[in-house]
Amino acid sequence: MVLFAVSAALDPAPAVTGNCNPTRVHFSGHIRSDTAGAVTYTWLRSSQAAGRTFTVKFNEAGSVPVSYDVLLRKAESGTVVLRVVFPQQSDSAKVQYHVVCK
Repeated sequence: MVLFAVSAALDPAPAVTGNCNPTRVHFSGHIRSDTAGAVTYTWLRSSQAAGRTFTVKFNEAGSVPVSYDVLLRKAESGTVVLRVVFPQQSDSAKVQYHVVCK
């Protein structure tokens, strides 16, 4: 039995700033919960293993904004996913990024 439902969503395009010294790729999204409780999440990047986890506490049903920055010093393309890992797994859609260094 699922005690409450959660979902993760990312904005469709990251904000890319800088000139590879470094370039900042900024992802924004939100986590929604239909009730109060703790939600644990992580960020998945196609070029790296899963990173550390973070926890947000919902005092009531609603949405919490989250963000993730990638700093790059070289050209790179890939994807990022926001994954809720607790109390149940929920993944956002993959969001692509592309950095070109000139």
